[in-house]
Amino acid sequence: MLKTYKFRIYPTNEQIHKLNQHFGHTRFVYNLFLEFANNAYMNTKTPFINYSLWCKILAILKRSEKYQWLNDVNSQSLQQSIKDLETGFKRLFKKQAKHPKFKKKSSKQSFRVPQHIQLYENENNDKYGILFVPKFKEGIKVRVHRKIIPNAKPKNCTFVKTPTGKYFVSITFEVEGSYPEKDLDYENSIGMDMGLKDFVVLSDGTKYQAPKVLRKYERKLKHAYKIFSSKEQGSQNWEKAKLEVARIHEKIKNIREDFLHKLTKEISENQADVFVVETLNIKGMLKNRKLSKSISDAS
Repeated sequence: MLKTYKFRIYPTNEQIHKLNQHFGHTRFVYNLFLEFANNAYMNTKTPFINYSLWCKILAILKRSEKYQWLNDVNSQSLQQSIKDLETGFKRLFKKQAKHPKFKKKSSKQSFRVPQHIQLYENENNDKYGILFVPKFKEGIKVRVHRKIIPNAKPKNCTFVKTPTGKYFVSITFEVEGSYPEKDLDYENSIGMDMGLKDFVVLSDGTKYQAPKVLRKYERKLKHAYKIFSSKEQGSQNWEKAKLEVARIHEKIKNIREDFLHKLTKEISENQADVFVVETLNIKGMLKNRKLSKSISDAS
């Protein structure tokens, strides 16, 4: 099976510079080939998606004098950004997703390392370990806040920089084991009804209240946006106000995720074999102006 662990990392100033290079270079390559694919479609009216050909073009670009700066980062991370773009177009053709969009520097930054990953945990019960990936030979300090399954083999990892300037890594491991195979007893099932006043109501009568996080931080968020809009765009005070808005949004996001993880863990530990959840048209429900804020707040 594949199991993913998400840890926070604490890079040095030199490593932050390298990470920012990787974020920028992979974003550039992704946007470059997205523009190439869009122009090819406009001229020929046929989708032109070919990962192998794109990699050959990327290799030619890296040998040119104009784009030789692409060699400063891990080549496999650049190829992975092209692979992600190809996957995005395939999902588009299957009508499973929208058209791939250009990546922005102001949004969440990420890049993936597909192999050559080594994570060393501290044996002295210290929660900090060292992560080694290509181009980071000195190792990156990582907070290993939970134990990794023994004999797990790292498959790939994704580095992320949040809008608040924090760095995280999600490492996917291949672990031994398989999903349990057994005959399901459909009579031993529980239905789940989603709502707004009560976040979820189980068929056995158990109710879970909605946290309503946005309502709690609404005034603080409104005040932060007011200050942010009054600053001159691009100035230092504008950047500070923007960071404060991002911090409040991050706080709301973390509280929601904490509630959802604890809730799903508690419900999943129920002894039922089958859980039935209704299918909701969330996009359609959000068009209701009177309920849209409460629906979004319920996530």
